[in-house]
Amino acid sequence: MRQSHHRGFSLIELMVVVAILSVAGALFVPRFLRHQTEKKQEECHKNLRTLLAAERRYFQKNNLYAADLEALGWRPEGKGWHEYRFLPAAEGGFLFQCIGNIDKDPTLDQATINETGRITQVSDDARQ
Repeated sequence: MRQSHHRGFSLIELMVVVAILSVAGALFVPRFLRHQTEKKQEECHKNLRTLLAAERRYFQKNNLYAADLEALGWRPEGKGWHEYRFLPAAEGGFLFQCIGNIDKDPTLDQATINETGRITQVSDDARQ
C-alpha cells in the first residue's frame, strides 16, 4: 500500500485567514486615510504660518501689507494640495486662505489665518 501525505492549507484555514485580513482592513484603512488627510491639512496650516511670517517681514520693510502673494516672494512647501489667496478683512486686517480638495470628493477643505496668527478651519474635509 502506498500512503500519500499532502501538505498545504485546507479551504477552511484559507477562509479564516481571508476573514481576519478583511476585518483588519476594515478597521485600519479608514484610519490610514484619515491620517493622510490630516497630514495634508497640517501642510496647509504650516504654509499659512510661513505666509503670515512673510507678510509680517514685508510690513516691517514697507510699512504696509502686500495684497499680492507674489510681492511677498513666498512659495508654498509640500506637494501643492492647496491654493492660497489673500483676502482683505475689515478694519485694515487681512486673511490668508488655503483651499484644496485633499481627498478627491466634492467637499473642499478650507482654512484661514488672520493677521494675529489665528488659524480657523472653515470647512474640515477630513471630518465629513
